[in-house]
Amino acid sequence: MREGQGDTRNRRLSQRLLAFLSRRPIIATWYGAVLLYFFLLVLLPTLFVLSFVFTGWQAIQGLLSARPEVLGTIGSAILLSYQTAIIVTLVDLVFGLPLAWFLVRRAFRGKSLLNTLIDSPLAVPTAGLGFSVALFWGVTPFLDFKPFGSLGLVSSGLLILILLHFTTTFPYMVRSLSAILKEIDIDYEIAARASGASKLTATRTVTLPLFRSGIATGATLVLAKALSDTGGVVTALTTIGKFGVNTADCRAEGELNGTALIAAWKTLSDVAGCQSSEFTAGLALVAILMIVSALALLVVVKILTMRARIPMKRIFPTWEKRLSRGIAPRIRDGATFFFLIFLVLIPSFFLIGFLLVGSPEPIEWNTLYRSIYFSFMIAGVATAIDLALGIPMAIFIVRGGMRRLGRAMDVLVNVPYIVPSAALGISLSLFFTQQRLVPVPSLFFIVTLAHVAFTFPFVVRNVTGALEGLDPAMEETARSLGARPLQSFRRVTFPIIKASILAGAIMAFTRSVGETGATLAVAGREAIITAPVYIVNLILEEQNFYAAALATTVLISVSATAMLLMRYITRRAR
Repeated sequence: MREGQGDTRNRRLSQRLLAFLSRRPIIATWYGAVLLYFFLLVLLPTLFVLSFVFTGWQAIQGLLSARPEVLGTIGSAILLSYQTAIIVTLVDLVFGLPLAWFLVRRAFRGKSLLNTLIDSPLAVPTAGLGFSVALFWGVTPFLDFKPFGSLGLVSSGLLILILLHFTTTFPYMVRSLSAILKEIDIDYEIAARASGASKLTATRTVTLPLFRSGIATGATLVLAKALSDTGGVVTALTTIGKFGVNTADCRAEGELNGTALIAAWKTLSDVAGCQSSEFTAGLALVAILMIVSALALLVVVKILTMRARIPMKRIFPTWEKRLSRGIAPRIRDGATFFFLIFLVLIPSFFLIGFLLVGSPEPIEWNTLYRSIYFSFMIAGVATAIDLALGIPMAIFIVRGGMRRLGRAMDVLVNVPYIVPSAALGISLSLFFTQQRLVPVPSLFFIVTLAHVAFTFPFVVRNVTGALEGLDPAMEETARSLGARPLQSFRRVTFPIIKASILAGAIMAFTRSVGETGATLAVAGREAIITAPVYIVNLILEEQNFYAAALATTVLISVSATAMLLMRYITRRAR
């Protein structure tokens, strides 16, 4: 009897708490706290470097007048960044869409294994990916030997960056597309097929219009990743001899994109004898140009993707029927898996072969273990904060009821990951350490806040895409039946969008584990050595390629185990 009374009392307390938390002032306060956090600890630190336009404009003018060739160097570097990003995004979409379709619409043995293989490059730090891709594809003048199977075909900076970014961005595209596709009701497609439409016609006219948010999410993530990566770019260009710093003449040398130019000038700014003020002005100018142009590009991509009329009015029943069966689908699937295996997976893990033929060199195991510990601690805390604040941010953008502010936030949330990570690190360092605008207890806490800044958008972007593809009538039906907003979210919305939440969490975690440029800029090379920083030190400073390959392999094993554990926990929770 007492147990029954206790249960009744607990239910009443939970109902009262639920009613209190569902009040409009409480929800408004909740949204306000999330927005305040975003502006103060994500957006403002990310864009703090832009204040140099007002505080250091004279230094920028002095740099351009003293070195007029600098503007041409910056223009060439930014052009190379955008050429690479646009080409990679288009190719990823061409091959990522059929692979996502294959994963979601087909039932087969080994689907979990295929999902793991697609995500596996995310377990490799970008510095390791740069070395591995250059080792597989590139002409490497600094190495006397190569592992069996190395092609040694590429000496172009543009081509090696395109091949590199296939490995860093393709999992983002496939994961975003498949997460959104899972939420699209297949019954519409079945109804079209029952009416006589071929597979291709049903897909093109019924499913793709509902899929635009997924395409926009995938394209945004790929563009942002390709524009912002620093560690992989520097190691890839260094390995093929296209990145160098001439400290005698204070010049950056090679075929550099925007992020590589920032990394080179950051190095020169710390060299005695070079005028650090000039390079600081140059760094600020490159960052400003890349931020503004990248944000404009992402806005254009978002508008075009969401407003484009994907299905043409005209239908070609005969040709579309032929392309829906027979050899055509096999060719499409074969080309997709060829791309996945030979342009993504093999180049990503090719450095493991280096361990079989390379000369063993000593490695500091204690330093490696400590660096992995720091990487996972920082990534775990950052991902937890991302989920706690990113999900309500996405709900506010899509369901908040303030359309103009929601649209503005939808654009602004892209900013942290389109900023080149080296420039982001400089901006965060200025904000948290030099300016002392926000009191922080330790350098570890500063680095964690820095990682939250550039991983936060991954959760928001994926959850926003899922909510945009979700029919609000389902939530309204639950509300009309008496459900509170929190109940509606927990019982209706969350089960539908949890695949996108998981995708965002994995992207944020792996992005944090593999980050190099921002960590270096905030903490330096000695204060807090994460695993990617340790690998970069081995390649650039010690020229210890064998130890770098060994350290990367260990990190891959640990990261892959962590990703599998996240998937297992999620499946158990379902």
